[in-house]
Parts: sequence; C-alpha cells; structure tokens
Amino acid sequence: MAGKYFPVDIKMFRNSAKDITFDVYLKLAEDNYAHVFSRSSGVDYKRLAQYISKGITHLFVREEDDLLFREYMKKSPDKMLFDPEVPDAKKVSLLLNMAEQNLNELFNVVAIGNEVAASSTKVVKSFITMMGQNPKTLATLLRTASHGEYLFYHSISVAVISMYLAKATGQANPRMLEICGMGGFLHDIGLTMLPKEVVDSPTDLTPAQWREMRSHPKLGVKMIEATPNIPDEVRYIVFQHHEAPDGSGYPGGLRGPVIFYPAKIVGLADSFCALITKRPFREAYTIEQALGILQHEVGKYDRDLVKVLVGLFGDKKKAAAA
Repeated sequence: MAGKYFPVDIKMFRNSAKDITFDVYLKLAEDNYAHVFSRSSGVDYKRLAQYISKGITHLFVREEDDLLFREYMKKSPDKMLFDPEVPDAKKVSLLLNMAEQNLNELFNVVAIGNEVAASSTKVVKSFITMMGQNPKTLATLLRTASHGEYLFYHSISVAVISMYLAKATGQANPRMLEICGMGGFLHDIGLTMLPKEVVDSPTDLTPAQWREMRSHPKLGVKMIEATPNIPDEVRYIVFQHHEAPDGSGYPGGLRGPVIFYPAKIVGLADSFCALITKRPFREAYTIEQALGILQHEVGKYDRDLVKVLVGLFGDKKKAAAA
C-alpha cells in the first residue's frame, strides 16, 4: 500500500467546494488509511472542523486521483467567486459552503446549544441567500469574501455570537435576534473599502492608518444605505458598533443609553470573536483569557452584557473541564 497516497494540507479543504470527485483518507499508521470523505457524499465540514481542532495537519488522496484533485483545486471559491462567467446562483452556493465550514468550526470551539446553533445557522444562510438575490447586495457580500478568509469568517462568527448573546439577555424577540444577526454579519463591511495592508497589518498601525481604520463604520453605512432590504436598525449597528458606554468609542463618541442596544451586543461579540481568533500579529487567546480581557476593559463595553457573556462561556468552559 505504501506510495499509493499523497498528503494534502487539511486547510486546503477549508475554502473548497463540498462536492468532490475523489476519495479522501486519514492516515492512522504506516500503510493504514481510513476513508473519511467520499466522492458520493462530499466533504463533511463538521468532521473537517473536528480534525483541525485535534491538530491533524494533513489528509491523503490516492495517487491515481492526482489529476482529479488538481482539477478540483482549480475550481476553488477564491477563483470562482470573481469569475464573471460563473452564475450568481453558483457564487451564492459557494458562499453558503464557506459559511457552513465556518459555523462548524465555530461551534466546535465555542460550546453553543443545538437549538441556538440550528437557528443561528438558518439566519446566517438565509441572509446570504437574500443578499444573493440581486446584483447590488451580492456585490456587497462578495466584497466581504474578497477581503480575505478572516473578514468573511469573522463576520459569520460575530453574527452567531451576537444572536446567542442577545437571546441570553432575555430581552430579545425574534426580530431583535435577526437584527443582531444581520448587524453582526455586516458590522465590518466598511473594512472592505480600506487597503488590506491596513486591515491585516502585522504591526501597530501608524496614526494615519489608525485614522483610516476608525473610518470604517461610516464607510460601512454608506455602502448599505441604498439597499432596501437592509433594515435601518442594521445600519445603526454598523455605525455604532465601536461606540463605548464611557464615550471613548468612535465615530461619534456616544455615551451609555444613547448607544443603540443591539450595537452594544454586536460590539461585544465583535471583540470576543476577534480575541479568540489567530491574527497576523498574535496567536488566538483562549476563551478564558478573552473573557478576562473584556472584564478588565472597564467602560468600553456594557457591564451587564459582559456579565452575560462571562456567564455563558465561562460556565460552559468550567463544566466541560469538570
């Protein structure tokens, strides 16, 4: 059996289509391979997320399927999303695949109940489908994807955590949950108007770059202000998600009760998701470390919301370790 398989970086499947024309294997030992994804059932994103979380770095493909694998990689979403000859329906399908991958990875890291996970997935996917129904909103969605894996995946994560946090406050009706989800998904859309070297800078931003960065809420509102199927409440979230109760936020330096409550929710979810994600300038913080940082940022976030977040993820972490 030796020599009949070749290794493939497991992360190559993260941005890939679900349908495959070859079989994929997991190496258990020398000359011992387990069949994990098949050409009949496709890539299982939930299992893929579990493999990645366990530290598995490579999967394997039979040498006889080398050409099929190469053809498959040529059709990656990174290339197809911006090909004018690919139909819009196919692009939306690819974005839904990416969303499914991210949701599975997120739920594998953060313990969210099945009911919330299912409803969050439904809202995110419905929103992606809705945005793909006309060229203008599809362009907005593609801008998010085109600015890199981090921004697209971060947007999905913030949407889900925002809905979860909103529900946990006990103050959210279905409309508010949807608003928080949509606002979370679009909160950073203005970043797509900034240079990637500013958004993904591996070093501290210069004063000029920081001024650019602080402009993204205003840019985001301008991008979606003429889109009829995006509610005004979502625009408030996009504009205010970096405002802080103590007045230190931007762009308006708003204080306390003046800040739109769902924007406070999305702002906290935004920071939490950013902290637990690896960035070019640092490794990801653990959930425990992230919660500790947020608790010490006095005045930057709504105190009651921070308590709710700590209660949700702090308790779950302890329970899992017990």
